[in-house]
Amino acid sequence: MANIKLFRAIYIPETPFVNGVLKPKKARKYKFELLKSEKAVNNLYHLIFKKDEKLIHSYYFENIEDELERYLFVENNELYDDFISQFWGGGQRYWESGMDVYLDLNRPEEVFEQLTHVYNNSFYEEDEPTPLSHIFGQQMWHSNAYLIANRTALLELKEAIDVALKYKETRLGLMPSDGEGYDLFIKCVEDDFKWEELEMPYHDRECYVPDEKVELPPHKIFKNYKL
Repeated sequence: MANIKLFRAIYIPETPFVNGVLKPKKARKYKFELLKSEKAVNNLYHLIFKKDEKLIHSYYFENIEDELERYLFVENNELYDDFISQFWGGGQRYWESGMDVYLDLNRPEEVFEQLTHVYNNSFYEEDEPTPLSHIFGQQMWHSNAYLIANRTALLELKEAIDVALKYKETRLGLMPSDGEGYDLFIKCVEDDFKWEELEMPYHDRECYVPDEKVELPPHKIFKNYKL
């Protein structure tokens, strides 16, 4: 799995893309050097950039039926924040889309299929139910926890768990009934994981308050999403 990387997508409908080259407005400020631009199919390019002797891979992907549906899947490494900062600001429409996918750089023939899959699964038709899910955690020891979700959310959760089992970490975009979306982060740990270092999941602070000097909050356990 040495060449399997996590990629996160940003929406870039107004960034010029000419002859295989992206031209974000703040490119000069961040000084990334384009090392490679390789066309895989008509609507997919593999781009490799370098900065400070470090590389960052990305894939430019567009929906050929809609010129505004244009995304850049960016490798989630230490250069990620600087790299995507080239695209922010100026009143233009850019944001992280929530489309995360693990890609094997050694198997380029699979990339288009995987990106198409994650793209198609990120949109819902007007008559198609969106993934609704309410998660109620434990208030204290022995308290019940509840997951109440529609079929769409459970199927997406099932697929996300399969990804976590294979790649250790993933996140899934869900929403409660008021439409205020949230991310569910999922981590698969090893059998020798040091559970005593992780704070307990109880959220009734009258019963349990974590010791911040000893117990780690859940987000500290993640490796890829720590970036």
